[in-house]
Order: sequence, then C-alpha cells, then structure tokens
Amino acid sequence: MKEASILTKWLDFNKRNHQVWSSIILFLMSLSFVVTDWMIGIFTLSDYIFALVGMSLLISGNYKIKRKQIVWILLVLGVIAANIIMNMYNNENFVLKTGMAAFIRVSYYVALVIGVYNYVKDQKLEAQFLKMLNVIAVAICFIGIYITIALYSNGQLPYEFFWEFTRTDLLSYAFNENPEFIRTRSIFSEPAYLGYFLNIILAMNYFNKVNVKIKKGFTILISLTLFLTFSYSAMGIMLMIQGLYFIDKIHLKNFKWTTKTTVSVILVLIALVFSWDLINETIINRTADILSGEDGSAYFRIIRSWDYVNIENVFLGNGIGHTPNVWNIYAYILSDLGLIAFLLSGLFSFYTLFLNFRIGLVFIALNFQKGGYLNPAFSIFLLLIFIYIGTREKKIKRIM
Repeated sequence: MKEASILTKWLDFNKRNHQVWSSIILFLMSLSFVVTDWMIGIFTLSDYIFALVGMSLLISGNYKIKRKQIVWILLVLGVIAANIIMNMYNNENFVLKTGMAAFIRVSYYVALVIGVYNYVKDQKLEAQFLKMLNVIAVAICFIGIYITIALYSNGQLPYEFFWEFTRTDLLSYAFNENPEFIRTRSIFSEPAYLGYFLNIILAMNYFNKVNVKIKKGFTILISLTLFLTFSYSAMGIMLMIQGLYFIDKIHLKNFKWTTKTTVSVILVLIALVFSWDLINETIINRTADILSGEDGSAYFRIIRSWDYVNIENVFLGNGIGHTPNVWNIYAYILSDLGLIAFLLSGLFSFYTLFLNFRIGLVFIALNFQKGGYLNPAFSIFLLLIFIYIGTREKKIKRIM
C-alpha cells in the first residue's frame, strides 16, 4: 500500500505540473532536430537528447504505446529482422554486427516516435509543439545569418564555437570554395541540411490539418534564410511549397493591389538588385551548368544514388546499414533492405498524398534531397508527418 501511495502521489504531482513537463519534452524534441549533424563519439547529439525525451516521458508517466500501434511496430521491425536473418544465410558480404547495430537504432527511433506522437496527440499539444519548433527555427535562422556576416567580416566576429561538433572546411559554406560567395548553413554541416530542416517547418506551418496558425513573420524569415542557403534543392523545394500555398490561398478574382503589395514588391526588387551577383553565380550560372552537364549534383542525387542497389540480390538488398551515404531515401532503402521494404516505403509515400496531398508532395521531394533513413532527422520528419498530416478526429487514426 505504501508503494502504491508513493506512486499515486508521484502521478498526481506530474498531473499538476504537466505544463512544465510538456515544455521540457517539446523543447528537447525541437532542439534535437537542429543538432542531428553534431557528432559526439559515434552518436549524434540528437541521439542523446532522444534518451532524455524518453526518460522524461517515462518519469512523468506519459509514455504510452497503444495496442493497435503494436501491429505497425511489429511490421516495421519484423521486415528488418527478417531481412537480417535472410542476409545472414544468403549474403557473404553481410556483417551481422553492423546489421544488429542498425536494427537497435531503428527500434530506438520507432519507440521514441510512437511515444512522442501519443503524448502530443493525447495532450493536444500540436499547436504548442509547432510553435516551439518555429521558435527554434527562428533562432537557427538568426544564428545562421550572424555566422554568414561573421564569415564576410574576415575574422572580425567570432563564430567557430557554433561549429565545434560539425564541419569547418571551406567547402561546407563557400560556393565552389570561393569565400566571396558565402552560403548560410547555421549550425548544420552544410546548407542543404539547413534547407531540409527549414523546408519541413515551412511545410508544416502552411499545410498542417490541425488548424495551427503561425505568424507570417516566422515564415518570411524562414523563407529568407532558405534563400540564403543557395542550396539548389532546398530553394527548389521552397518554391514548390510557396507555389502550393499560393494556389491554395490566393483567389485571383478577389485580388486587390494595395499599398502593402507595392511595398512588398519594392522590397523584393531591392533585395534582388543588391544580391544579383550572388544570385547570378549560385543560381543562374549553376542552372546553366546543370543543364549542360557540367554540374553533376542533380544527376548524382536522382540517378547515381541507385548505384549501390545490388541487382543480383535486389530482393534482399545489401543488408541494413551496409550502403554508403546517398542522397535518395528510396534508393537507400532499396539498396539496404531490398524490394519488400522499398515497396512498403513507396506505398506509404502514396498514402501521404491521399491524406494530405501538399504535405505528401513535400515528403516525397525531401526524400530526394537528403538521404539517411537511419539519421535521427528522418525519424523526426516522420513524427511531424504523423502529427500534422491529418485532423485529429478522422485522418490520423488511419495511420496510427
């Protein structure tokens, strides 16, 4: 009875302080999204933060896995486990230690995503979570702009401490290693990864179906920072997102040219004039290089990512964790896990289009921008997809 009494008191204490717990958990999850490139030993800082989130959910009595979700967990882990077993007996190049490490990592991410998803949905924290993500995103934007200014100042402003756990080489921030053209990457390892993060936040701001409204100032700053990355893929996806939003919101018949519209157009034109040299070098000339075949980044991203697919053993693949880093998630899954996992990932992608066409398009496009399904960033992306792709009452139940 004494133990039950202590447990009851602890649960009551947690209920009274649920706002404190929610702030801690959502802040940690938001923070984990921006340090996925920070390596500490063999793990990212996000992996360690995930452990803190899991502990917070357990300690506060908020970690839950629902019975119907067990089927999905068993499906995901069962496919991977079966693939490992079959590769053990049919693939002489398969390294069991590597496969088991990857299996443990996936299990860890699945457990966290399910736990946080249930917590956010049960406590109705969708708005608080998205606002927290936007606050973190804005902070990252300001840090990125500061670092860019610091790099242009030729050492007059300190910035190195932001990159203590990630890359510092010239190629990671200077366009074609030219220090006269600095690309904003903030605390990420390269501009494209900053763009990946910001595009996800922008898409959730615009297309979420849980009626969360984010102030325009946030989306404007995020869009500006995306432009400053001068990442071809990130800017392309941003333009797609903005186009989808424009089509959804703008009614040309009711459009009226106002003073605000005039000011906005003038500001955009001024920005274009002052940054024309940078635009010409990083966008116009690069577009010409891609079309002429001199720049092979698009080719590598779309075509060469499939080079590691084992045609002779396409059903099983190379084994989980056995493919070098490639840009394309779908090629990554086919190369690592074989045909069944690849088909399941394709079905899930098409299903996102059915649930929320705009978020589904963004999901598919971003899967060609950044590879690494074993990276914590992909797990967080999936978490946000599950939370914001549909309404609480109807659509989300079909997924979880």
